[in-house]
Amino acid sequence: MQKRITALLTTICLIIMAASLTGCGGKTSAEESSGRVAVCYVIAPTANSQGLNFNSPLVQDTIYDTILNYGYISVVVVDGNPELVAADSYDIDAQYKNASKEKLKTDARSKATNLITYMENQIANDPQVDYLEGLRMAVRSLSSLEGYDSKTIILMGTALSTQGTLNFKNNLLSAEPDMVVDLLEEKEEIPNLDGITVVSQQMGDVASPQQKLSQAQKKCLQEIWAGIVERGGGTFVYNDIMANPVDTEITYPEVDNVELPTETPIVFDEGALDEDESLLENPVMLTEEQVSFVPDKATYLDEKEAVSTIQPIAAYLMENTQISIMLAGTTAGDEDSDYTMTLSQKRADAVRETLIHLGVDESRIVSVGLGSNNPWHVYGAGYEGSIAASNRAVVLLDASCDTAKEILSE
Repeated sequence: MQKRITALLTTICLIIMAASLTGCGGKTSAEESSGRVAVCYVIAPTANSQGLNFNSPLVQDTIYDTILNYGYISVVVVDGNPELVAADSYDIDAQYKNASKEKLKTDARSKATNLITYMENQIANDPQVDYLEGLRMAVRSLSSLEGYDSKTIILMGTALSTQGTLNFKNNLLSAEPDMVVDLLEEKEEIPNLDGITVVSQQMGDVASPQQKLSQAQKKCLQEIWAGIVERGGGTFVYNDIMANPVDTEITYPEVDNVELPTETPIVFDEGALDEDESLLENPVMLTEEQVSFVPDKATYLDEKEAVSTIQPIAAYLMENTQISIMLAGTTAGDEDSDYTMTLSQKRADAVRETLIHLGVDESRIVSVGLGSNNPWHVYGAGYEGSIAASNRAVVLLDASCDTAKEILSE
């Protein structure tokens, strides 16, 4: 772990500081600096998050070195209504720059300590968290600055927004990261990050009562944020510096929990039928790309192609006769009606009939129509685009799994 932190700090120093920094070894005098930097700390002192680690080298060294080298620092507090709470240039009059190295270092340490203490005492005022709006505010705090050699945003918190366009309560961790970023770009929600490096700390480090993210969900969260930053023209750096384990008696406004899918769907691929793998370890999603239906009907657009796609599934089920399955039809849009519920049921029935025709015992297959009210639905995607297309599917589940049992019990 120490090696990883050391390597990370070296990377940050190279990215953030044009000057040679104390935390990276080498020259330490502001007079020997080769450039000025601007840094914005986006902090989320909110509920459902592990304690923010202001003792990390990333925070301690970048604040000290930025102040020592006459840089600029701003601070944005993220909650339901992000706020810029500090914005200061740490440049000093030329006459004071002639002071001794030790005097300059002492002054820089004092200012850094005061700023870190100020950040540690920040408390979220509004419920919920909107990290994307916090990122946008950080960009605004840096974008108008001139004469700085680098601009960096350090994002401290779970990055699990519960409000705004990037609302993870809308099941975004079940979607492909590129699809989420595409949707944000379509809505013109991605800020202009040209020339800005965004460094994350504690991304995905949630606290009770928020359910802990799986490693796959953390990776999805990281890829979504990396996609946002890179699509905006910036550079994204992820690190796994641990949260602050110190208990606190501070009471934060209540934040909604993000319901996490217990089983993440995978897109059906014949490659999933390897001998050493179980097809139904996770739900299998037959999207429009795998099994396409005539719009607003339960008739295959190309029956021969649909049967060819479903054939390997039938073969697998006939070889594994102990498995019974559920077929769940789903639809796009966020509002259900009798029509969408019926359509999703009929499409699930169509796949069931195909499996039966291919030799699977009908007693082993149950079909349901869920419309948009299903564990895999990504809300806010509408009816057009790649995410909306993924919402229109027939999902295969092992009938004995918890998700299938919950659906049948409703």
